[in-house]
Amino acid sequence: MRPSEPSGDSIPAEVRALVMPAVLDELTRWGVERFSIEALAERHHLDPAMVYRYWADRRQLIVDAVLSDVEKVSSGTDTGSLRGDLEALARNVTNRINTEIGCTLLRALVMDRRGGHDELTRLRFWRAHFGAMRAVVDRARERGELRDDVNTLAAVQILLAPLNIRALYSDVPVDDDYCAAIVDMAWHALARR
Repeated sequence: MRPSEPSGDSIPAEVRALVMPAVLDELTRWGVERFSIEALAERHHLDPAMVYRYWADRRQLIVDAVLSDVEKVSSGTDTGSLRGDLEALARNVTNRINTEIGCTLLRALVMDRRGGHDELTRLRFWRAHFGAMRAVVDRARERGELRDDVNTLAAVQILLAPLNIRALYSDVPVDDDYCAAIVDMAWHALARR
């Protein structure tokens, strides 16, 4: 019997350590559209039955790979100031989307239903990113650095949307100057005067 959704707690660490790098390698080489568990298993000398034991289908495996390092997005973002937190978060997101696999996964998640990712998939991905940004906003609010009328969802979009749009519509990596400009605009929009 296959699980309906993978759970990080139910997948043994040694299985995850074996499968996740292989998934990311396959996605980098072949993209989401051409990804298959059978090809993954053959190229990386994995037992397909073992993969299916923990991931019911290719979509769940891809989603798990996308979310497997999402905690990196929020790491190091508690700098003690709103501007520092925004900069750390923007750099973390930029470091991810500037990689081939990060850009591939981001583009796959905005494809229509024919791309094999439903609304639940996209929701899980964006919820994880929203959680990282919400922590930044909540800390700034507690420190008294945030304007009173800041909408958390709008704050997330002010910072993350330009970075993601650049990665979606251009093959040019997000550079430090662009990232700094977005952080500056977000800080000016959110900070108490």
